[in-house]
Amino acid sequence: MNHYKPIPTALKLLQGTARPHRMNTKEPKRKVAKVKSPPVWLNSEGKKEWKRLIKELTNDGIVTNLDTSMLATFCQMWGEYIAGVKSGEPVGVTHMTQMRLLAAEFGMTPASRTKVEALPIEVELENDPWAGL
Repeated sequence: MNHYKPIPTALKLLQGTARPHRMNTKEPKRKVAKVKSPPVWLNSEGKKEWKRLIKELTNDGIVTNLDTSMLATFCQMWGEYIAGVKSGEPVGVTHMTQMRLLAAEFGMTPASRTKVEALPIEVELENDPWAGL
């Protein structure tokens, strides 16, 4: 029984680890998110973080419309973290753990980023000598 979380095809392609026999041919294909403005319910620091991240993550083709709620959750948590730091409140371990886990899902930690090469998928597929095998 496999205990590892499945890696989405888009990440396999970016990482260069895509193998035809390991691909999920029925995986849903999603388009990059077109949402640019932050949700109205985000706190001010969360909105700043949203504006910074949405540009980066959509340019890299990482965030789809299905991912925006999780990105908004991360941004809200970031805003809460900043508010706590500014007021001198201690930041809880659970809060930091949840932020780290969400950040890793989007390739926003040093360790998770090493697994992704931010190249356009089209370029990688055109130059892939193994694509026809």
